[in-house]
Amino acid sequence: MIKLYRMSITAFVALVAATSLAEAACGDRGGPGYRGPDGKCVSWEALGRVCGSPPSMRCAGEKIAPDADDAAGKGQGIQEQKKRQHELRKNG
Repeated sequence: MIKLYRMSITAFVALVAATSLAEAACGDRGGPGYRGPDGKCVSWEALGRVCGSPPSMRCAGEKIAPDADDAAGKGQGIQEQKKRQHELRKNG
């Protein structure tokens, strides 16, 4: 009985430790620090496309990097340029 009790406590402690390590916030590992509408952290490359500018329009900020707003604005501009080029190719 004591052995089963110890095993249960050990399993519980291991479960708690594993879940607490998995709860990293967006931005903890060098990203811009925003969580997208799909619940996943947004990359620097996708920030303007997914979140818009400012990124808080469609995404939730967690551990926001200092240059995230600037990067989102540049990303939004790149998406607009890409869209214009596609329209020119289609119409011209």
